[in-house]
Amino acid sequence: MKTFLICISIAGFLAAQTAPAPSLSGTWVLGKDPSVKLVVEQTPEKVHVKELKADEVRTEYTCNLDGKDCSIKEEGHSAKVALWFNGPKLVELRTRGSEVTRRRFTLASDGKSLEVELSPMSSPGKTEILAYSR
Repeated sequence: MKTFLICISIAGFLAAQTAPAPSLSGTWVLGKDPSVKLVVEQTPEKVHVKELKADEVRTEYTCNLDGKDCSIKEEGHSAKVALWFNGPKLVELRTRGSEVTRRRFTLASDGKSLEVELSPMSSPGKTEILAYSR
């Protein structure tokens, strides 16, 4: 019986690790400022992200989901971004000079809202939770 339970536990763990990543594709509008939009186009291998303030593109990039750095331009400045899924959360690590920030994107179970947790990693500061909707 003990061996059976261990096998079931391992199978459950492996199933959770191989579950498909949620699709974050769509146009997301920031709840506290509707002029801020996040446009995401996701394939199994990569993600294209466009961040807009009003009609101005602030950042746009396409990056693989393998955790390797991609070079981007952020508001005219050079930066690097790495993307990967940690379970159901898309993790973005952004490096601009010595400043490093992490964003974790979590899709709500209904698929209609997106929570983005923004955390400074290289300097003291508070984590901010941003709520987007379709």
